[in-house]
Amino acid sequence: MSLLSLVSVFKSYDGTPVLENINLKIQKGEFVGIVGPSGSGKSTLLHIAGGLETPTKGEVYLFGKRIDNLPEEKRDKLRLGRLAYIFQFHYLLEDFNVWENIEIFAHLVGKTKNLKTRIENILKFLRLEHRKDFKPYQLSGGERQRVAIARALIVEPELILADEPTGNLDNEQTLEIFDYFYKLNKMGITFLVVTHNEKVLKFFNRVFYIRSGRLSDYLQHF
Repeated sequence: MSLLSLVSVFKSYDGTPVLENINLKIQKGEFVGIVGPSGSGKSTLLHIAGGLETPTKGEVYLFGKRIDNLPEEKRDKLRLGRLAYIFQFHYLLEDFNVWENIEIFAHLVGKTKNLKTRIENILKFLRLEHRKDFKPYQLSGGERQRVAIARALIVEPELILADEPTGNLDNEQTLEIFDYFYKLNKMGITFLVVTHNEKVLKFFNRVFYIRSGRLSDYLQHF
């Protein structure tokens, strides 16, 4: 089943093309990567895929529903509890500890059933249970990004869109984060990840390359 489909998608800003004729389907259970240099259109593609932006031309389908022609509030409702984002920057609430950051987000998205147990299980999975009372400034970069993953997981998403999720981390931390992604994918969560780091290609079951707004099979760009 296609969880996400972009059909002949174009995007331009003030007449400057950013994406050109993007066609992409993500099936349930896949772990898909999009690799490309800075300024290639990776983030724009991801924002359009999740309905944060709309294309200039083309169609976008999420969970079987066309979303590019929906008003923002209906896109929000469709995403709620089914899709989660992980960004390059963690965007944690600095005045709250790890547990509170996850708990507050769960209340915002209305995912409060068995909340205490679910937070405990997520923290244990991500090896953060000993950091639950720490505030973001007390954590390492890798730990902060694992909290961002925990916050995404509390949504119980079917699909995770990750935008340069390890862009601020060193190689060891990057591989650790992608190892968690890989395990989560094996547990049933579908991933679409954009990155410029070609060292993580081994984790993906399909990889695309984007340059100057054009998408191609990764091997074809050599």
